[in-house]
Amino acid sequence: MAEYQYYEFLAIDRPLDARQLAELRALSTRARISPSRFVNTYQWGDFRGDPRALMTQYFDAFLYTANWGTRRLMLRLPSRLLDPSIARRYCHTDSASAWAAGKIVILDLSREDQDGSWEDEEYGEESLGSIIPARAELATGDLRLLYLA
Repeated sequence: MAEYQYYEFLAIDRPLDARQLAELRALSTRARISPSRFVNTYQWGDFRGDPRALMTQYFDAFLYTANWGTRRLMLRLPSRLLDPSIARRYCHTDSASAWAAGKIVILDLSREDQDGSWEDEEYGEESLGSIIPARAELATGDLRLLYLA
């Protein structure tokens, strides 16, 4: 089976400007980049960017999937909407962490599927869009995602 990696980032609270788009283009010449989205897939090689840094600088949501079973979701919120100490209270394991960077808090949730199975239907375009409502729920004080993490 060939290698497959899917990277998707979304800018929700504000669009990316021309300078930011140019900085992102420098990371990948093949990525589909718009003022609100960065998507790239790899069948060989790896993405040159650091998802943590990109979330801190540019994006509000990130999804990564790989055919060997890795799944990763990051959500960024203003700390006025999600208190970093509350996020860290729930997210303090290898599979769920949270950190503050200035006036934002970022959640990093991951899992490794140990059975090694992979179905082509598991990945697809705009996979992150169906998860974004969870970010909105966190922003309104609904902490169920943190509890599940």
